[in-house]
Amino acid sequence: MKLLLAAVLLAPSLLAAQPSTVAPPDAPSRVVVVPQGEPGERLVVSGVVFGADGRTPMPGASIYVYQTDARGYYARDDARASNNPRLRAYLRTDAQGRYEFQTVRPGSYPGTRNPGHVHYHVSAPGHRERVFEIVFDGDELIPEQWKRDAATNPESGVAIVRLESASTGSRGVQNVTLRAQ
Repeated sequence: MKLLLAAVLLAPSLLAAQPSTVAPPDAPSRVVVVPQGEPGERLVVSGVVFGADGRTPMPGASIYVYQTDARGYYARDDARASNNPRLRAYLRTDAQGRYEFQTVRPGSYPGTRNPGHVHYHVSAPGHRERVFEIVFDGDELIPEQWKRDAATNPESGVAIVRLESASTGSRGVQNVTLRAQ
């Protein structure tokens, strides 16, 4: 207890509030994550959130996404500041369970072999929260184990998104199925 108290007194930033992972009730279904002029390859990710049957769209599902910038930094000067990321968004699915966000392709953390990725927290009443990250097909940094897990486990902590070229960058689809509680 004394050690914890000393850590809190010496490093109050340890108590910094982390962003909520639940979208406000009035969050939009489409957002732009990055500010105008943000460097990097443009990326649009869209999808549908489905209920446990994998077919019924879920209107009003909460989606929280966050990521690094194209350099691999969560904050302008800190690659590891994932507790308060600069590039994040809150969404609620529309009446057909759809969502979409515009961003830039995230970079790998500097000095690592970690693939660029977007973190997801998806939830809805009566369903278990799904927490995972998406990486992008063709990224040479994706470990073989992740590829095997994503291909065989629908509850995997990673999903691999195939990107299509678009006139303004790349587009990918990430559908999500939530399991009943």
